[in-house]
Amino acid sequence: MTEGAANAPVIQSMYAATASDYEEIWAPLLRPYGLRLLDALPLADARTVLDLGCGVGRLLPDVAGRASGALVIGADLTEGMLRCADDRFARVLMDGTRLGFADGSFDAVVSAFVFFHFPDPIAAMTGVRRVLRPGGAFALAVWGTGEVFPAMEAWDEELDAMDVPPDPAEDGPGDGREIVDSPEKVRAGLLAAGFAEALSESAEWLRRWDLDAFLEWRLRLSPSRRRLARLDPGRREAVVAAARERVASMGPEALLHRDEVVLASARAPA
Repeated sequence: MTEGAANAPVIQSMYAATASDYEEIWAPLLRPYGLRLLDALPLADARTVLDLGCGVGRLLPDVAGRASGALVIGADLTEGMLRCADDRFARVLMDGTRLGFADGSFDAVVSAFVFFHFPDPIAAMTGVRRVLRPGGAFALAVWGTGEVFPAMEAWDEELDAMDVPPDPAEDGPGDGREIVDSPEKVRAGLLAAGFAEALSESAEWLRRWDLDAFLEWRLRLSPSRRRLARLDPGRREAVVAAARERVASMGPEALLHRDEVVLASARAPA
């Protein structure tokens, strides 16, 4: 079993129970970065396009709008996420580290916020290069470094102080975020995977939450949902109340969420 395959049950457990919440809360926030990836792809003449790790499929209509007449396929590891996607598009349940497509199947591949999940992102990039036709294009987005979010830090500190068990996903084999958490690392990875003309850049993530939206996010998504699920209802209620009070006392500036998104594109050798 490959490292990626070993990590698959962890990823499925993270997303299977939260697909509808992800679609409502998180997918709209990621879509603008997906659109920037599409800007980097020559889609007008594409005949086949893959959205790798398409999740709930929020980007699929945008791909189809730019690649009119193309076969657009969404692939994801989690069935519950795929079921949320628009059924006008072909959807495939597939491990992104073991792509089951023939060599040269696609003119373009896009992948938004997926590759840090793979324990070996460079091997997964190599798989993408294999399924691209010669000269085909690839664009991806991942998280960078330097996240600053005081409210989230305080929330997690409160859970730790109240002895809430750790996220069960931490027991898995780990991901590859540190391998692709900067423009330089992503570009180097693409070149190591055999791509040519690799480009990468840093983009700002800036989100100002209000307290209610922040609580919805923490309770319905994120590692804290999984942590809190390990508590009995009474203790869970007490923990949430204490964490909410801590965040509320910090003021609105604590709810400003800053992070880095790394955007990259490359071409398969002609």
